[in-house]
Amino acid sequence: MLRKALSAFLFLLMLTGCIMQTPIEPGNSGAEEAEAAPIEVSEQTSEPTVDSIETPIHPDVPEGMVWIPATEFMMGCDPEHNNGYGCPSDELPRHKVSLSAFAIDIHEVTNAEYAACVAAGACAEPQVTASKTREDYYLNAEYADFPMANVRWNEALAYCQWAGKRLPTEAEWELAARGTSAGAYAWGDAVPDCSLANVFHNPDLTACVGDTVAVGSYPQGASAFGVMDITGNVWEWVADSYLEDFYTLSPIQDPLAEADNALRVVRGGGWSGNWLAVRVASRAYDLSLYRGSDLGFRCAQDWD
Repeated sequence: MLRKALSAFLFLLMLTGCIMQTPIEPGNSGAEEAEAAPIEVSEQTSEPTVDSIETPIHPDVPEGMVWIPATEFMMGCDPEHNNGYGCPSDELPRHKVSLSAFAIDIHEVTNAEYAACVAAGACAEPQVTASKTREDYYLNAEYADFPMANVRWNEALAYCQWAGKRLPTEAEWELAARGTSAGAYAWGDAVPDCSLANVFHNPDLTACVGDTVAVGSYPQGASAFGVMDITGNVWEWVADSYLEDFYTLSPIQDPLAEADNALRVVRGGGWSGNWLAVRVASRAYDLSLYRGSDLGFRCAQDWD
């Protein structure tokens, strides 16, 4: 998949300062780090600065989910809170969004949870059972609490429907990731490091882990709403079709991009995602039939 193949090449361009800010063309099935023109930035050492939000409580929300009340927030890229990167065109304009209340999974869906759906006959047996470095990833109980990966968009959708849920919209995902803060990352503006998320660590050009880790392994990197691993570990399918100019067309209330194309939005970066890819505003996409070792999902649910 081009999104994956571009990663190393574009990251090298970022290091040399040669990347051009070129809009991503719909129909070009990749969009990871080809998103912006970075400027030189020194690594910050500050603690995470995410705005404090008292995690809302709803007595009826199922265990393992967090309730997010009806909220209005600013969605998209804020150049003043973007780790020094320019804002790519598909993350603009920054715009007001109003969302109805919903619940979202605290953790990414795990191998064990997906296996329960398979056992119930509601989900397809995975065609790929290995991860990047583990041949028995899906089958080995040692990785039961690791995120389900190598799953197509329709397979993720089928699981969520079996669980009585749905895939989150792109706007819901971003609110769950950023809260009402303008910060570049789920925890605020402090640059990512290997204590905050399972990502690619830019300064030493290495991945923090190089594969998935158990969900919930990075409590310091949780979002203001308490959502875990919303940055890194695996990219996450959302409900929306990918439209480059959707932010210029988006309705204010409960937006959802639906288009007659095969591209679906993925969010959050994965264990291979660099600092540009794992910003909360970062938008990427894959063909809905694609599956990858750094691609998974979480579910959401309407909840007034």
